[in-house]
Amino acid sequence: MKKRKKIVSMIFTLFIVLCLTGCKSNTYTNSFNVYYTNSDVNKLVSVKYGTNQTDPNSILGELLDKMNTVQKSNDVVVIKKDYVSIEKYDKTDNIANVYFDQQYYNMDATRQALYRGAVVKTLTQIDGIDYVMFYVDGISATYLNGTTIGMMSASDFIDADDNNASNLQWSDLILYFANSKGDKLVKENFSVAYSRNVSIERAIVEQLIKGPDITTDGVTLPANLKLLNISVKDGICYVNLDSEFLTQIVNVSSSIPIYSIVNSLCELDNIDKVQFLINGDSKKVYRESISLDAPFSMNADIIYQDN
Repeated sequence: MKKRKKIVSMIFTLFIVLCLTGCKSNTYTNSFNVYYTNSDVNKLVSVKYGTNQTDPNSILGELLDKMNTVQKSNDVVVIKKDYVSIEKYDKTDNIANVYFDQQYYNMDATRQALYRGAVVKTLTQIDGIDYVMFYVDGISATYLNGTTIGMMSASDFIDADDNNASNLQWSDLILYFANSKGDKLVKENFSVAYSRNVSIERAIVEQLIKGPDITTDGVTLPANLKLLNISVKDGICYVNLDSEFLTQIVNVSSSIPIYSIVNSLCELDNIDKVQFLINGDSKKVYRESISLDAPFSMNADIIYQDN
C-alpha cells in the first residue's frame, strides 16, 4: 500500500513539474502581433509571437526574421519576396531603419504597400519605436511616382471595413488634411485598402470624410457628409455631395474643405479639375463666399510649407 502511495505521489509530482514547465515556456517578457498577408495577398493578418528579448535592436531583428518565416496556415503568407534582401537594420532615437537592396522595387505595388504596412505595424509595437524608415541601396525609399516615402507610423496604413478580403485592393494615396491652425493643408501619404468595386476617386473622398485618424486633428470635412456619386470626364472629376457639405461647418478656413478634396483628387494623373455639385446642383455658394459653379484646379498656395 505504501509503495502504491509512493508511486501515486511521484506521478502527481511529475505532473506538477510538467505543468510548471509548460507554463514557464509560454511566459514571455514581450508579446507581439507579427503581420503577414492572406493567400489573396490583399489583406494583413497577424500571428501572436512571444520573446524574452528586451533590447529593442535585438527584438527588431527577431521580428523581421519572424516576418520571413513560413507559417503552417495556408492563409498566412510571408509578404516579402525571397529575392528581396534586408541588408541591415538599426534604431535611431524612435525610428527603426530598414535597409533593402534594389530588388525591393521589383515587388508589385500592392505587395510593397502591404509589406510596408506589415513592417510598420509589427515594429512600432516595440517600446521606443514610433516610426519606420525604408531605404533602398542606402537611399530613402520612394513610391512608384518617385515621391520619398519618409517616416511611416502605424496610422499611415488604413484597412477597409470590407469583410470580403478577396474584394480588396491597396493603393498609395496622397491626401490633404488641415494643419493645426486650420488655415493650410498638409500633404500626407497613406496606403489604403478599399473595395475593388469602388473607384479610386471615391476612395479618396471617403477617406477624407473619415479623416486622418481617430482624433479630430486635421479634419477637413463633416463626419456625416455623404458622397452621392463621383465620376470623371475629360479630366474633370464631378463630385456630388449631399447638403451636409453646406450646412455642417468644420472649424477650418473656408477654402480648406474645398481644396482638401480638389488637391487630393488632382494628385491623380487623370484629373485636372474638380467640379462640385450639391444634390446634383452646381449653382451653390459655399460659406456664403465661394461659388461652386465652376471647376476648381489644384491650389499649391494653400499647402503648408515647413521652412
